[in-house]
Amino acid sequence: MPDTGEMSCLLCGVSAPAEVLSEALRDDRSGRHKVRRCSVCGHIQLFPLPDEEADKAYYDADRQARSLIPDFDFELWRQKCREDTERRLQWLGRVRPAPARVLDIGSGYGFFVDAAVGAGYEAVGSDLSTERVALANANLRGEFVCGLVDDRFVEVQRGRFDLVTLFHVLEHVPMPVEFLGRCKALLSPGGTLLIEVPNVADALLWECAAYREFYWQRAHLSYFDAARLELALRRAGCGDVRVEGVQRYGVRNLLNWVDAGKPQLEAAAETVPNPVVAELEASYRRHREQALRSDSLTVEVRS
Repeated sequence: MPDTGEMSCLLCGVSAPAEVLSEALRDDRSGRHKVRRCSVCGHIQLFPLPDEEADKAYYDADRQARSLIPDFDFELWRQKCREDTERRLQWLGRVRPAPARVLDIGSGYGFFVDAAVGAGYEAVGSDLSTERVALANANLRGEFVCGLVDDRFVEVQRGRFDLVTLFHVLEHVPMPVEFLGRCKALLSPGGTLLIEVPNVADALLWECAAYREFYWQRAHLSYFDAARLELALRRAGCGDVRVEGVQRYGVRNLLNWVDAGKPQLEAAAETVPNPVVAELEASYRRHREQALRSDSLTVEVRS
């Protein structure tokens, strides 16, 4: 019989029985935090949640990245993130060309903010990790601040930004609906919120046991699919939105998981010079994205 212990859902707010999907996380085998699915709305989340003090210590020590890459190299990681950075900068430009004011929440090592400044935007990055903010300020263009996007932050910064970006951030916050409301309040009239999250409906997750064991992690408090992301946005008072799929990782990563049972950490952003392989790559990504079974989801929210 599945464990259906009661859980307080971060999305629908109901305390109800919840199925346990995993009792272990890749970077925390203590068993304190389990991955559960709400029986009311279907949202998947960590329960119980880490407390605020533990979260601060976790991000200050940059444990999410260090658990995967102990010998972290800033420039090598910058190159590995290049494809995502360029794709997101192109997305930004389609929504609103420079000049414009941008706040990148959860800016991490700051690569996107640096690229946005280089493209003519006035960009600020905000992150919880003191280590990441220090590295960004020491190495990159833009302004980087450390701290929470809480009510006090909104009071000071309300309506200041033309664009607010959340790239793989919403899954980290303990109150996603309230957080989305605060992010909207930071937008100027006619501004846009750009969101990207991991997709728990990722086909590989449910087809590969090794990937599934790797997928659940201490840093991710929520796991969204398209329906649950739309629900969070509706509950935050957003109007009509269209969730789209984005396949960040290609065929070689898929084969690495199937054949070797591990992520493709050693490679930088993929290049596909052979036309035959390029056609296969494009078909794979298009199929995953159209079916919303891709590894990530994106959505635009206009104020």
